[in-house]
Amino acid sequence: MNHRFQNLFNCLCCLVLASNGLVGTVFGFQQAEKLSAPKLFPEKTLAYFRIADVKQLKADLDRSSMGKLANDDQLKPIINEFYGTLVKSTEQIVNAIGLDLNQILSIPSGEMAVAVFAGGKPASVDRNKDDDGEERVNVRITAPIVAVMIDAGDEIANIQVLLKRMDEAIANDTEHLQKPLERLTLHSYQNKDRADQQFAYFIDGGTMVACSNIAYIEDLAQVWLGKGGDRKTLAENGKFVTLMSRCVGTEGERPQVSFYADPIGMIREFTPKNAGTTLFLAMLPPLGIDGIEAVGGSWIVAPADFDSIGHLHVSLASPRRAILGLLRPKAGATVPETWVPKSAASYMTVNWDIQSTLQGVERLVNQFQGKDALDQRVFANINKQFDLDVRKDILENLEGRLTMIQGFVRPITVNSGSNVYAIRMKNPKHIENTVLPKIFSKLGERAKFNSESFGKIKAQVLTVEGRGNRPETPVQIRLPEICVAVYEDYLIISDSRYMMRQLADALNDSSNQLRESLEYQLINDRIKAQVQDKQPSGISFARPEESLQLFYELARDSKNREALKRFSANNPVFTALNEALEKHELPPFSVISKYLVPSGGYFVEEEFGLHYTTFSIKRE
Repeated sequence: MNHRFQNLFNCLCCLVLASNGLVGTVFGFQQAEKLSAPKLFPEKTLAYFRIADVKQLKADLDRSSMGKLANDDQLKPIINEFYGTLVKSTEQIVNAIGLDLNQILSIPSGEMAVAVFAGGKPASVDRNKDDDGEERVNVRITAPIVAVMIDAGDEIANIQVLLKRMDEAIANDTEHLQKPLERLTLHSYQNKDRADQQFAYFIDGGTMVACSNIAYIEDLAQVWLGKGGDRKTLAENGKFVTLMSRCVGTEGERPQVSFYADPIGMIREFTPKNAGTTLFLAMLPPLGIDGIEAVGGSWIVAPADFDSIGHLHVSLASPRRAILGLLRPKAGATVPETWVPKSAASYMTVNWDIQSTLQGVERLVNQFQGKDALDQRVFANINKQFDLDVRKDILENLEGRLTMIQGFVRPITVNSGSNVYAIRMKNPKHIENTVLPKIFSKLGERAKFNSESFGKIKAQVLTVEGRGNRPETPVQIRLPEICVAVYEDYLIISDSRYMMRQLADALNDSSNQLRESLEYQLINDRIKAQVQDKQPSGISFARPEESLQLFYELARDSKNREALKRFSANNPVFTALNEALEKHELPPFSVISKYLVPSGGYFVEEEFGLHYTTFSIKRE
């Protein structure tokens, strides 16, 4: 049998993602008489994704910097042309499902959510013999149940069109049953030949609840009607409630976008039961991986004093054991170093207790591979090859602060993005005078390093041989230039001379340093206000106009436009983009950049988990 009704169910799931790719709030009622998704889905929901109010979210997005950018009078013709062409290029879907792209995107108007949970059915057992005649037993568990909730409001008629088309397409292959339950009518479809191909739904007012399991749709309906009895819901799941309490706004704003997952629960429920996976599951506790209790996050658009706020939280059991014990962030300095340039597109610094992590790695390796396994099987080969003592010369020399910078090499190419990595050392002179010469000497047998000075920074530079612009590649390609230097307490590695010159300029003139820029100071002040008396383990800073200008300049380049034409041959998105750029000239970049706002983030370790918060400030 074909899978058309399953494909339709997948389409309904995708509606949860269709409206700007978003998900919404965790608690609260859409309307007083309707249940919110956390109070509908079961307590043991293993994955969850939700938008509480699509219309409100769209309104909030219009108030954000990106919404204002999209509505700019000079950019709107390009965006409208792109969208109009995209709609035309997808007209064939009308014949398949009875709706065009505009109608599909108009369906979600209120709350939308999708959840994954276990079915709880008995497992099935397959017995067969291998080539040696030995019996092999494989226990197959029931496939995950996927449930979708869509509040379509007045657009519920479009969902009914989809359902009607599905009914007509699969009528000969499936059994369609209807069951009344108070004011609801439960619809179920099942493949006549394959019992595992199922789909069920009910509609109440403007809301549809659908499910990939016929038996479970009645449970959802009972909860929806307020007759769930002792069935507990996701809103009563302690891990879910605790995690989501960490993902609200600075003033307690509920997130428009949220997600939640129980990764270990999913592994245990959905992994086939056989000898191999039984051993794998048995290894989770010794490895400490079962201490990952939940992962989740949120997105809050246009809250007070911010353009947006995002959260990512990992709930961990305490104390952390084995592999999770290797997660050792520590509080430390986060102010950009004096060589970090103001021109950087992004900056991130993290403080880590590297020595504790290395000790934990050694214990784990030795536990499974035998005493001194790390020294004998890993370090010994490196020591012999480079005439070093990896442990004493390098690892014990790591102080624990790692800084990463990204910039864009001019002139712009498709791979203009260039990175700088710097790690703080306890004894940088030993690295500079002993370790690096031995490494360069060994690598010099295959590559040539040249000494170069970038202001106060002296570096060894390896240039990769080759041509950046080959005949078959019409766009310019930047060749990497590996630069290695020691400056003050840091070992610095970059892939371009350009970025090394940026570092030198920052050292030469303090006004070129990121730490002195107004944008960074604004972000840093917000971080301090949010962490209060805590010291973060790491922070991030980004200026989106830098990366967006890369795409802007590429789009204006005639060679890249020719490449885009070739890419667009069988791709409706590229086709629409190419036509929009052909018919409308891009405005000056200043029109775009005035809407872009700097963003920041901070990373903190907590007793029961790790938390990362990102935000962008509001442009007045």
